[in-house]
Amino acid sequence: MDRVDVSIIIPVYNVEEFLPKCLDSVINQTIDNKEIIVINDGSTDNCYEIIKEYKKKFPELVIINQKNSGISETRNAGLKAARGEYIAFVDSDDFVELDMFEKMYKIATNGNIDIVICNYILYKEGQGVQDSNYKKIEGIDKEGFLDKGEALKMFLLNDIKGYVWNKLHKRKLFFDNKISFPDFVVCEDTPVGFLLLANANKIYSMIEPLYYYRQRELSLTRTFSIKSMKDMIYGCYIMRDFITKNPLIYGELIDYYRVYLIKTLWAIHNKYFIQSSETGDKKYYSEFKDIVSKEVDNLQISEIIRNSKLTFKDKVNILLIKTKTYGLIFPLLYKIKNVMK
Repeated sequence: MDRVDVSIIIPVYNVEEFLPKCLDSVINQTIDNKEIIVINDGSTDNCYEIIKEYKKKFPELVIINQKNSGISETRNAGLKAARGEYIAFVDSDDFVELDMFEKMYKIATNGNIDIVICNYILYKEGQGVQDSNYKKIEGIDKEGFLDKGEALKMFLLNDIKGYVWNKLHKRKLFFDNKISFPDFVVCEDTPVGFLLLANANKIYSMIEPLYYYRQRELSLTRTFSIKSMKDMIYGCYIMRDFITKNPLIYGELIDYYRVYLIKTLWAIHNKYFIQSSETGDKKYYSEFKDIVSKEVDNLQISEIIRNSKLTFKDKVNILLIKTKTYGLIFPLLYKIKNVMK
């Protein structure tokens, strides 16, 4: 069996407009010993036809065609098929620099590193990546090794994003620690990203942006639901349980976890009330309250105020939620914002 240095996993679902650019950027990677695994997750557009045409030109592509199962099961299917020493993910509406995986793999192997993180370029649908008025580099402003404790704190403060696509992971991290993607509709990579960092021995951060992340505008009514609210909370629980079961890191990380939980609760409230204001639909309000009320009730106002890791804005937002005034104030602010547009 030929050696595979990097397995690149590409989940595909209904992205025919963007798929060729993505595939071209991955197929033409400068790294030699790569494996490209493309999983069609029951696309209803022309994605599978596009993939089959690429397979004719590039027989080395590994193609998996499955019924629609969601992003988590699709990535898990890619993991099961992967043979590489390292694992990479590319979303099928994004694309990458042609030397991305060569550069990341060289750093990884030179230092026997478990996870290499690169910066990325954020842009919106319809915007050219050369548009200097929009092009935005995001990531970590540090080149070099990251202490694991430091990396986990940065993750919980959202300085290291939970995305798996701007990272190169040693394959054994997934399999030795039985890490797979949970059955979530949103934020499925967040607990996975945390667990991979928590089990890594060496982590390296690159300043160079190598990944192009296309931020598409999707309607909140399509992307936010009761299931997505539960997923965001359950993702927090996965991280909480790991921290709680590891006494050596509990004292160091538990306060940072609380910051992450508070910001997650704010995000759930904010997205729910945006959706309610857009649609006028409040039929899920009781379910929404049940999902978040337990965590909100457990928050102590004194601890929120004293928490130096929370910004003033974070404190105001969570106090509005804690005192149950967020739902009263938000619709007014939403109307004012729309009037000023």
